[in-house]
Amino acid sequence: MTRWVRPLTVGAVASLLAPALAQDPPPATDPAAGSRLPDFEPFPSRWFAPGRAVAGVEPPPYVINTTASPWNPYRQNLLKGDFPLPGTEDVFFSLTATNRLFVEARDVPTPSGITGPGPVSPNAFGDGKQTFLQDDLAISFDLFRGQQAFKPVDWRVRLTPVFNYTRLDVNEVGVVVIDPAQGTTRERGDVTLQEAFLEYHLFDWNDRYDFASVEIGVLPFRSDFRGFVFEDTNLGVRFFGNADNNKWQYNLAFFDQLDKDTNSQLVRYEDRNQNVLIANVYRQDWPVVGYTTSLSFHYNRDRRGLEFDDNGFLLAPAPVGNFTSNKLDAYYLGWTGEGHLGRWNITHAFYQVFGSESQNAIAARATDVNAQLLAGELSYDIDWWRPRVFALWASGDSDPRDGKAEGFSAIVDNPAFGGAGFSFWNSQALKFVGTNLTTPGSPLADLRTSKTQGQSNFVNPGVLLIGAAVDAELTPKWRAQVGFTYLRFDRTATLEYLLQAANISKSIGTELFIGTQYRPFLTNNVILQFGGGMLLPDDGFTRVYDSDDIRYNVFTNILLTW
Repeated sequence: MTRWVRPLTVGAVASLLAPALAQDPPPATDPAAGSRLPDFEPFPSRWFAPGRAVAGVEPPPYVINTTASPWNPYRQNLLKGDFPLPGTEDVFFSLTATNRLFVEARDVPTPSGITGPGPVSPNAFGDGKQTFLQDDLAISFDLFRGQQAFKPVDWRVRLTPVFNYTRLDVNEVGVVVIDPAQGTTRERGDVTLQEAFLEYHLFDWNDRYDFASVEIGVLPFRSDFRGFVFEDTNLGVRFFGNADNNKWQYNLAFFDQLDKDTNSQLVRYEDRNQNVLIANVYRQDWPVVGYTTSLSFHYNRDRRGLEFDDNGFLLAPAPVGNFTSNKLDAYYLGWTGEGHLGRWNITHAFYQVFGSESQNAIAARATDVNAQLLAGELSYDIDWWRPRVFALWASGDSDPRDGKAEGFSAIVDNPAFGGAGFSFWNSQALKFVGTNLTTPGSPLADLRTSKTQGQSNFVNPGVLLIGAAVDAELTPKWRAQVGFTYLRFDRTATLEYLLQAANISKSIGTELFIGTQYRPFLTNNVILQFGGGMLLPDDGFTRVYDSDDIRYNVFTNILLTW
């Protein structure tokens, strides 16, 4: 893609590059004196060019007459990569500290603690009210060479230690940990190196900076626009770059998956015997201008053995069916796209997965995988607000014992789709017969024990969700969204088999979600989020959980960044 650069006046450049750490810029030249700067004037360093003013050009107030402060996001700072390190011309260092505080109150299906205090509950599910708190402090150290303006960095070293604290309070025993004697509260802390990778620029394809680079280490990666199949931070190597004036972008990544901590979901430096290979390509402005299309291939080789989580619960093999270890080979072919046609915005995804399982726990036999996912979102921009409609279908299994695994399951998904984090269905772990109906951060009803520590499971009921929402930019500081989703199981044969119950309805229910984001300083240094969802259950959900109670979650998310 050709880059068009608007010419800058000398005064504008000087304002942007004024010295930051010591004092204010020198006094401006008096326009009344008739002084005029030449079109070109050499400076020893463009990073420390002296502040000048030009007649008719008003300098930005957030640079002129602003005292130097390391806390001011509008002021240049050596620790934020605005200047090269002393003694260098193009080596920069950026320090970023981010603290995320998440607090949630929720009511979700919770197994009853029949061994706990009080009368024995006759129901499989008890009091579902819970409160959850998580705090993550991440400090990123980013050292790189290169100016990043029109070409990629020559090299980069990035380290991000994370300090975590979680607390969960429930009203049933045997939920926070497997030992009922441990009560109803769980507090845990975790420290890990969440990112640790090296990036190196291999070569340029041409003089327009079409390039090829490589990353190696513990690195983040999302395999499509929204994260429908793979979005994770893990141990791997990634070859990436672009071509044809940035019209093509490509990735080839291989991950040797590390295990995750059960409660913090942070990287734990233990091999989990799973390999993931991903190749994708993006083409901008094709077949129409403003739209980008992508093709991808994923291979998931999972040889997870016996594994208990950090709270003592069995994860693999899944504690359903025949409790036998499973060897999984799954291949995903995908076509996704995202872009706009005038004011119309569109996102779509289609995935076909095929492969084999040596011993699916629910099927209690070897299976052949053949499943699909289809998703789409359409929206229209009207001034400050955007109405949108969306739908997602993940195929379900029609017969859990026939050797055909027809229920779609991702590798490590985290789709920014529909209600996303504001949706009750997308954000909660709904317990079900020794496993989960859903896992946090995923809309799929794939009966996995854990999205990060368990295995993909292709014998599942699948799901269909259809919804609409409105996104509104109420002010430059304040955004909000409100919407609803209607949910159905695609097939109920797997649920009927596991529950030994006939004629379970496909209708799950309707959820309402609302969320708001406020940036008090008009920057991303302080972001306040509030939101939640409510599920109004229909017959299918009521039959599975033996309750027609309204389920909900409300949360506060406070993000502070320096």
